[in-house]
Amino acid sequence: MARRAASVAMRWIPLVPIQVRQRHHVRPGSLAARDTRASAPLSHGRTAIARSISPSLVLAGIATTIAVSFNTLLPVVPVLMERGGPHGAAGAATAALFVGAVGGELITPWLMSRWSSARLLVAGQLMTAVPSLVYALPHPDPRLMLVAAALRGLGMGVAIVVSVALVGELTTPERRGRSIGYYGLALSAPGIILPSIAVTLLEAGRVDVDALVAFVSGVVGTVLVLKLPRRAQPVVQASYNLLEAFRQPGLLMLYLGFVLVSCSFGAVITFAPIALPTAGIGSAAAFLLVAGAARAVSRWLAGVLGDRRPGRLVLLGSVGVTFIGLVALATRANPLVIVLAALAFGAGYGAVQTGVYLAMTVRGSSAHLNTTSALWNSGIDLGASLGGTLLGLGAARYGYGAAIWAIPVIVLIALPLILAPAEKRAGTEPSPDDRLPEPAGAIGP
Repeated sequence: MARRAASVAMRWIPLVPIQVRQRHHVRPGSLAARDTRASAPLSHGRTAIARSISPSLVLAGIATTIAVSFNTLLPVVPVLMERGGPHGAAGAATAALFVGAVGGELITPWLMSRWSSARLLVAGQLMTAVPSLVYALPHPDPRLMLVAAALRGLGMGVAIVVSVALVGELTTPERRGRSIGYYGLALSAPGIILPSIAVTLLEAGRVDVDALVAFVSGVVGTVLVLKLPRRAQPVVQASYNLLEAFRQPGLLMLYLGFVLVSCSFGAVITFAPIALPTAGIGSAAAFLLVAGAARAVSRWLAGVLGDRRPGRLVLLGSVGVTFIGLVALATRANPLVIVLAALAFGAGYGAVQTGVYLAMTVRGSSAHLNTTSALWNSGIDLGASLGGTLLGLGAARYGYGAAIWAIPVIVLIALPLILAPAEKRAGTEPSPDDRLPEPAGAIGP
C-alpha cells in the first residue's frame, strides 16, 4: 500500500523520469520504454513541454542540414560533369545521385533493425558530407565525381528515412502533423534560394565554396544528432520487410497514388526550364522560386491542418489544387497565369507530401515506422524520376507543349488510389500495444 502511494506521488514530481513516475503508462516498444535516458531530468528548470518540443526542433535542424548539402551541389555537379566528361554526362550525375538516394531509402529499414538511429544518422550525414570535398578538387575525374554523387545520394537517403521515422517516434500523436509539417518546411526552405546562389558561385569560379558549404552542413548535422534522445539499442522488433509493409490495409494503393502524383514534380522540373521564358515575371526562374516557396509553406500548413481537420479533406483539396496548377501551367496563357500556376502547384504538391505521410503512419503500426518512412521518401524520388522520363518520351514524339497535358491526367488517376478506403484483412490488424495512436483528424480508413 505504501509502495502504491509512493508511486502515485512520484507521478506529480516533474523532475522524476517518466519511466519511474508513470511506468505503467509507458507504451511497450516505445522509445521511452526502450531507453531509460530518453526522459531524464532536464537542467535549468525546463518543463515537460520543452521535452516534447525539443526533439522536433532538432529533427528540423537535421532536415535543414540535409537540404543545404543537397541543394548546394544539385545544380553544380551536372555542370562540372558536362565540362569534364563527354557531351550529355550531366544527366549521368543527376541519375547517380537519385539512384543512390533510392538505394539508401530502400535499405534503411533493414539497417534500422541492426543499428541505432543515432549511428545511422551520423553515418548518413558523413556519407553526404565527405564526398562533397571531391568537387573542391581542381579538375576532378568524371568517374570520381559520379562515385561521389552516388555516395552522397546513398547517405542522404539513409539520413532522411531515419529522421522521418524519428518524427513519428519522438512526437505525441496529437502533434505528429505539426512535427512532420515543420520537418517538411525545414527540408524544403533551403531549396528556394540555394540552387541559384550555388550556380552564381559556380559561374564566379568558386565551386570550392559550394563544396565546402555542403561539407560543413553535413558536419553540423552530425553534431545535431548528439542532441536527440538516445536509444539504447536498435529496434529489433521493428519490421524491415517492405513487402510486409504493403500488407498493411490500404498502404499499397496509397503508395501507388503518391508515386503518380509525384510524377508531376519531376515533369514540372523538367518542363519549366525548357518551355518557359528565360526572363520576366513568367520566366522559369520565377516559376521555380514561387513554386518552391509555396511548397515549403504548404508542407508545414498541411501538417497543422492534418491535426485539426479530416485527413481525407486535406488530401482531396491538395490533389485538387495540384491539378489546377498543372492545367494552368500547360496553358501558359500569360505571365500572371504562370505565376498562379506556380503558386497552386507548389502549395498543392507540398500538402500532398505531408498528407500522405500522415495517412501512411495511421494505416501502419509502430513496428512499421521505418518502412513507412522509406516508402514515403522512395515514392517522392521514384515518382519524380518517372515523371521526367514520361515527359521526355512524350516530348520526343509530340513536343513539350502537348506532352505536359498528360501530367494533370496522371494526377487525376492518382486521386481514387489516394482516397481508397483501407480494407481490413485477416492477420493485418496490429495489436493494441503496436498500434500507432491516431491523431485528431488523421487520415484513417
